[in-house]
Amino acid sequence: MIYRRKVHFYETDAQGIVHHSNYPRYFEEARGYYLEQIGYPYEKVREELGIEIVLVELTVNYKKPLSFGDSFEVDFRITDMDRFTFTFEYEVRSGNGTVATGKTRHTCLDRETRKIVSVPQVLRKGKEAV
Repeated sequence: MIYRRKVHFYETDAQGIVHHSNYPRYFEEARGYYLEQIGYPYEKVREELGIEIVLVELTVNYKKPLSFGDSFEVDFRITDMDRFTFTFEYEVRSGNGTVATGKTRHTCLDRETRKIVSVPQVLRKGKEAV
């Protein structure tokens, strides 16, 4: 799945380069886009399914910088899913090629008990869409 956007000025440092802390935000925006595309935005996951999707692992590999005004895309997919966790892999690309890659691993918690629960069926089915 592809998520597209432009770099905003506030995401850059004094040299106009995207600050490294924004790449995990781009990954999160892509995941939110994924949930919307499968018909289960975060609000619906929380309210209807009664779960929280929790980040348990994050890696980012920086390759080239992005600058203010650059258009870029995040190509992402679910690469692994078991009973309790699922993993996304990301490739951030712009006109000059791959600028970063990354991976996030997640689990689901019951909103009330805060205990780990199985990945809901709707997210398992959604894996096929990515």
